[in-house]
Amino acid sequence: MVWMKFLGVLLMSMGCFVIFRMNKHLLCLFVGLEMMSLGLLFVTHVFLMNQFWLILLILCLAVCEASICLALLVMVMRLCGDDLMSSLLSDGS
Repeated sequence: MVWMKFLGVLLMSMGCFVIFRMNKHLLCLFVGLEMMSLGLLFVTHVFLMNQFWLILLILCLAVCEASICLALLVMVMRLCGDDLMSSLLSDGS
C-alpha cells in the first residue's frame, strides 16, 4: 500500500508541474488536471479503504471532469482553430 500512496503523490505533483509549467496548450492543462484527479483517487484508496462509496464518488467526479474538459476543448477548437492559450487571451485585433 505504500507504493500506491507514493504513486498518488507522484501523480498529483506531476499534474501540478504540468499545469504550472506546460500551460501553452489547453490540452496540457486538461491532462494535468486528469493526473491530479487520478493521484487523488490513489491517495483516497490508501486512506479510505473501507469507504468504497467515497472512492466511487471521486471516480465519478473525475469522469465528469474529463467529459467537461473534452467538451471545452472541442468548443475552443471550433471557435479559435487551435488550443493555444494565447489565442484565448487575445482580443481579436
